[in-house]
Amino acid sequence: MTTIRTGTDLAAVEDVIVGITAHGERYLARVFTPRERADARDDPERLAARFAGKEAVLKLLRPARTDAVPLTDVAVVLDPVGAPVVELSGRAAELAADIGCGAIAVSLSHERGLALATAVALSER
Repeated sequence: MTTIRTGTDLAAVEDVIVGITAHGERYLARVFTPRERADARDDPERLAARFAGKEAVLKLLRPARTDAVPLTDVAVVLDPVGAPVVELSGRAAELAADIGCGAIAVSLSHERGLALATAVALSER
């Protein structure tokens, strides 16, 4: 049976700024892929939107509480026309395959210090 899976997340831009200020490159490398950083030009608002996108995708995939999924296994990057798309690797890709998940659509928005993302996909489980 095909089901619709959704995930939504809200992130504070200030949290990303604090992470960058406190941990610099270590934080950025742990949370974002090089392509995400390049697409966002390391702008905290755009990075917060991508962070919310990652969290929305993880909510859609529903990993077990004991299942560690690195944030860099979910990348929210821009396609050639500038629209956000999801690229999965590692454990996130395995979870998607396990549930028969097709392509994941993501929508991002940021305004007034907050970033919002919604992810939607069709799944066979």
